[in-house]
Amino acid sequence: MRWILWFLLFSVAWSEVAPHRPLRCVRDRKAQLASFETAITQFRHPQKGYTVDLISAVHIGPKEYYQRLNREFKKYDAVLYELIADGSAGRPIPVAGAEGGAENPLAMVQHGLGNMLGLDFQLDYVDYTAKNFVHADVSPAEFQKSQSQRHESFAQLFMRSLQSGAETSPEAEKELEQVNLMAIFSRPSVADRVHMRRYMALMFNNPEQMIELLEGPGGGTILSVRNQKALSVLGRELKRGHRKIGIFYGAAHMLDMEKRLVRDYGVRYTGQAWVPAWDLRLQEK
Repeated sequence: MRWILWFLLFSVAWSEVAPHRPLRCVRDRKAQLASFETAITQFRHPQKGYTVDLISAVHIGPKEYYQRLNREFKKYDAVLYELIADGSAGRPIPVAGAEGGAENPLAMVQHGLGNMLGLDFQLDYVDYTAKNFVHADVSPAEFQKSQSQRHESFAQLFMRSLQSGAETSPEAEKELEQVNLMAIFSRPSVADRVHMRRYMALMFNNPEQMIELLEGPGGGTILSVRNQKALSVLGRELKRGHRKIGIFYGAAHMLDMEKRLVRDYGVRYTGQAWVPAWDLRLQEK
């Protein structure tokens, strides 16, 4: 169950420096959970001078979160985005009505999860028509071929999740205990939604654990193969003369993405900016 939620929200001889966290939980002065934030991790090539920012995302969030990201995207010469789609006939642009319709089971689940958490779906508010957007992901055929070659399946991932010895934190368990599970899928209260967001934020605050579930010891299609594709597109865009590039991918991709970026392109970390995604504050009674 844990890997399914992670995939929906963040839908994987290295550098000696550990990669920077792509997301974080922020607490108030009383040490209470206040917000869940995603990172924009910044890099610069020391000789060539170009910059690459890893723009982490959650696929479900409030409208204001995606509007903020849309403003950030305007700063770049090119924004490389994830979308498993065929780009052979030109840049694929997701349409919220089509991608989120009843014919798309994954989108249906994402919308349902958004309703449960009191949040919106990424495709409804990110402006994929922007001129600087560049498709940087595999096609469905490439995805299926890679999974077949690696003998991967969603059933395999599910079994790996069940067999995992990873434990949810006691704090996360306490948040889940506050949720009225009978109402959360139909008419969740404001408090139910906040407690559920808190539970999931605490669970996702350990990205290494989730990547282990998704990828396994040898890497996999969901994260590693798609990251390789994104970075190959990065090389192409640099050759085209773009000097300020953003890579807009789910947060689950970013630990592996950073390692590959530093190793293969020789860039150096210069800083991080944080974008608030989920409000985790409880209303005072």
